[in-house]
Amino acid sequence: MTRSSAFLAGAAALALTTVTACAGYGPYRHYGPPPAGVVYVTTAPPPPRSVIIPPRPTSLSVWISGYWNWTGTDYAWTDGHWDHSPPHPGAQWVPDQWHKSSRGWYRQPGRWK
Repeated sequence: MTRSSAFLAGAAALALTTVTACAGYGPYRHYGPPPAGVVYVTTAPPPPRSVIIPPRPTSLSVWISGYWNWTGTDYAWTDGHWDHSPPHPGAQWVPDQWHKSSRGWYRQPGRWK
């Protein structure tokens, strides 16, 4: 592999990552219907995993549950975690959800309420 082809491969990978992030996957928060460019998946996600939630580290910490993310070829589990800085006292986390539509399954990322 030449330097220029390695550079092009890296640029293509970066572009794919950027497009995937814009499609609503990752730490981006969307409200309401799926955003334009959302990725639809033809197979349903697996059921959520059962996990043992570790003890709350601080009284302000909020548990962000894990979820199944679509990688482009398969589902991959993203572990839950404690968020130590919610946007405001009493904030509640609305977990990620997968919704079925006529075009397939799409992920509604979690969000603060």
